Amino acid sequence: MPNVSAEVTNYQYEFRAMDAENAAFLYLFDAQSKLLCMAAFVDRTGPLPGPRQGLNGTVFLSFHRSDLSSFTDMLRNEKPVMFNWSADNQSAQITTGKEPVGEEEGKHIASFFAVKKPAVRKSASKTAVKRKTKK
Repeated sequence: MPNVSAEVTNYQYEFRAMDAENAAFLYLFDAQSKLLCMAAFVDRTGPLPGPRQGLNGTVFLSFHRSDLSSFTDMLRNEKPVMFNWSADNQSAQITTGKEPVGEEEGKHIASFFAVKKPAVRKSASKTAVKRKTKK
């Protein structure tokens, strides 16, 4: 089977109940809506099956369920995301492109917890002052 190197432009995920265990699946598609990869996220511990490529060219990967949030975070927040498959080495890679240093990810954590003061409407406070002075 051929090697694959393509930008992931769309994805879909699902949760599936099966006999032995429940699993989550991510489907990665290229710009032509071709299914590049199907990644299964399972609860089991221990070694997982290695990557393999099906007859139609789709690559099948297995990960632990705890990795799912990291994957979906990358797909939602990074661009470009690339999928690479080496048929010779039977290895797959899902990676982001190069990013400049100091992007939003570096925003100081304290800014997320800062307490915002409620905005005071100036027109309302001026009206209240005028009413007090007229009495």
